[in-house]
Amino acid sequence: MLRSLIVTLCALALAGSLLAMPSKAQQLTAPAKGPAPEAQGSAPTPRGDAPQKPEAPPAGSEAIAPSDPQKQCVRQGEFAVELRSGRNPVGAPIVLTTNFLPTNQRVDIGVRAPFVEGVRYFAGIDYGDETYLFKRQDAVTHRATESDPLVQKHLLEPDQTIVTLNMSDDLAWFWSRVDLYLYTCNNPVGQSPWRVSSVRVRLSPYWFSIFAVVAEVLVLYLWIAFALRKQDHKFTSFLRALNPAQVSAGPDGKGSLSTFQTLAFSLAVAALITLLLLQTGTLVDLSGSILTLLGISGIGATIAKGTDSQRNTLSAENRAWLLRHGWIPMAKTVVDPSSATWRDFFSTDGVFDVYRYQSFIFGLVVIGGLIAAGVNQLSTFVVPNTILGIVGLSQVVYIGGKLVTPTNISDLNAAIASLRTDEQKLKAAAVAKKQGQVASLAEAIPLVGQDIYEAYRQKARDVAAIFTDATGIAVVDASLEPVVT
Repeated sequence: MLRSLIVTLCALALAGSLLAMPSKAQQLTAPAKGPAPEAQGSAPTPRGDAPQKPEAPPAGSEAIAPSDPQKQCVRQGEFAVELRSGRNPVGAPIVLTTNFLPTNQRVDIGVRAPFVEGVRYFAGIDYGDETYLFKRQDAVTHRATESDPLVQKHLLEPDQTIVTLNMSDDLAWFWSRVDLYLYTCNNPVGQSPWRVSSVRVRLSPYWFSIFAVVAEVLVLYLWIAFALRKQDHKFTSFLRALNPAQVSAGPDGKGSLSTFQTLAFSLAVAALITLLLLQTGTLVDLSGSILTLLGISGIGATIAKGTDSQRNTLSAENRAWLLRHGWIPMAKTVVDPSSATWRDFFSTDGVFDVYRYQSFIFGLVVIGGLIAAGVNQLSTFVVPNTILGIVGLSQVVYIGGKLVTPTNISDLNAAIASLRTDEQKLKAAAVAKKQGQVASLAEAIPLVGQDIYEAYRQKARDVAAIFTDATGIAVVDASLEPVVT
């Protein structure tokens, strides 16, 4: 009995002690009833060797990363805020060789800032009512060197920055005035431009300039044709005057190859200079090769003109004799170039001249090369020495051929001089027979003899035939009589 009572009391005591101890589930869930000390904002940082964890960013915020200098940092629609507003730091000054920016080609623009490897410039244009951002490949950044024109003109120092823009022609219309922006995207604290430079320029349209230059050349050529037309107020005369052979006709009324080449070279160079003026607003220097080419053509034309003048002009004595006898009119006859043809460029006295043809071909080749080189190479365009030599040699041979080739005028000069001598002999014989001056031809004929008079008349007819063949002027029979008074 007593034993049972003791066992019962021990069991009750054990059960009470078990009820007083917390269970395992209560131990795992107990900390959830309140915030842990580490999670409280005011709790101190625990000490120990464990590394401290970084503070988490506030809800809804992101970390600010530096921008990539090789990527565009201005998006479409952000032009006004990022560039036009002026909120970003101002960059280095922009330098240009002119206030005109030609389109449809690459243009170098200087920035007076040291060139930094890995940093590129981006570009944009503000038209006022609209904007344009250049594509990444259309704005190339490179280091300035001694050979760059901007450095040679002392607008930029070596090792500074040059931005080469590829300007398409659709960016410009009638020399519109715009704001050009150059900026970098190496911002260390955000995605906005780091430095922004701007300058006000005019965009010159390429194709519009081409059309203007073509119109200029046409007007100049039409003006020459209009000035050289016949004064008959007929449209057909003006159309005939457009023939280059007539425009370049020499004193003999035939087409002059040297004059044509000089005219063609002059028009080509004038057109390219005008094109450069429209595109850049500045004049350009001419290279030594172009000056040499113009000099060869000009000197050749001058010598050829002098040669023609000497070979195709009657001597003063013969001309005076022809005027006294009424063979030519007192008033100087204007040469009619209407008979000039393209054949005159390649022939001498109606015969094909290979040296003229050679000079014509190489002249066209040089003009084609000059036009292909364009306005940017007028100051550096180099005609190969062999081509210059061929053109010069062709001119020398062409002029030499003129000097050695006999002409109808030279034969006519000799024939008239001989007829003048016979006339003087006839007059001297009549004076010697009479022992004094004769009063008329009828008095002189019996004194010298009918045979001598008839011989003179026959020779005068032969000379008149040569004269008519060379000049196209007919001689009346009455003008064949000798003058003995």
